[in-house]
Amino acid sequence: MRTTLRLIVPGLIDPVPYIKELPAQDLPELPVFSNFLSRGKYISPETCDTTNNNLYTCILDQFPLQTHFHQLPIASLSYCFDFKRRDFKSRDLKNEGNDSEDLLPLEALKDKWLMRLDPCFMVPDRDQLVLAQIENFDISLQESEQLVEEINQFFNDFKEDNFWTIKVVSAERWYLVSDRPIDIETVPPEKVIGQSVKSYLLCANTKESRYWLNLFNEFQMILHQSPINKLRGENNKVPINSLWFWGQDRNSELLNSFFYKGNVAGDVLLYADNIIVQGLALVSGGDCSSVPDNYSLISNAHEKNVICILDDFSRVIQNKDIFSWVALLEQFEKNYLHDILKDLDAGKLFQLELLSPTGRRLIVTKKLLRRWWRKKKNFTSFYNNNS
Repeated sequence: MRTTLRLIVPGLIDPVPYIKELPAQDLPELPVFSNFLSRGKYISPETCDTTNNNLYTCILDQFPLQTHFHQLPIASLSYCFDFKRRDFKSRDLKNEGNDSEDLLPLEALKDKWLMRLDPCFMVPDRDQLVLAQIENFDISLQESEQLVEEINQFFNDFKEDNFWTIKVVSAERWYLVSDRPIDIETVPPEKVIGQSVKSYLLCANTKESRYWLNLFNEFQMILHQSPINKLRGENNKVPINSLWFWGQDRNSELLNSFFYKGNVAGDVLLYADNIIVQGLALVSGGDCSSVPDNYSLISNAHEKNVICILDDFSRVIQNKDIFSWVALLEQFEKNYLHDILKDLDAGKLFQLELLSPTGRRLIVTKKLLRRWWRKKKNFTSFYNNNS
């Protein structure tokens, strides 16, 4: 079987202008990566996809499900995975918390709209708010349910708000379930972390957007006054002082159908730490494992085509941290590329594809690496020419 390894790595083969800030003596050699860039086939589309959701579009393109969705149903996929994982952990959900008995499987929400409400921490910076943290809050399921109960109870008496409620399926991923369409544009939080939220918040130029923007602000006020957050502060824990709205969809009825169609993922084996990807694997009948520390842990899986999603590079690029980017690149060469080259030479792996959500691709095969007439250049020349 001609096996292909696809590595979706945002921020790896796109222009990296900050690399010019590093002195030459601080740049590593990276002979394998340099060889791949020099002799591999680099493909750049006429128009690169720079939209906020391009990572999820890129992921969707790897599956035969793309014919069913115009865009990835982010909230539904997340909810599906969180619900199944929680269900498997304990069949007796009523013992888990206040809201557990009200949880519904995705199949029961086919007429609803879902939107992710991710707990987050924002800090003031002069006249603006910065999204400082979106994960790793050391928060229990019970704390999350109590915070959500405070929000839901506050809005119970307002008729104009009675079309939605908030559900806690995971301690750090909350979901707004709505009877009405949610017709707004939102941005994944990973695109905003470390930056002012002003440019990424909902534009209040329509009645619909104004409603959700007001709700965003009201949630902040309730969370700020919450006794749960005051107790977290006393225990030196980061408070949950806001919620990030994103990933809304009404595709749950389409997702449900895949539970009864068997494996539509084909021969794809996924490695990803991204909850959206894990949910996609679940509903498509595929396998998904956590991203391993090194390639050797997946090199024996070549009876299937492998897709591995590594998103650390994009995070440090967003923070303009070129030193961390170079350190990640050194680690990537050591832990992945050296052994990938060995498998290409041995014929165990037919093709490596490095993919960027922008649409750029780098294809590497044993045959391409034999193009001796292509002079090997240091990897920095690739970025200097593409900046």
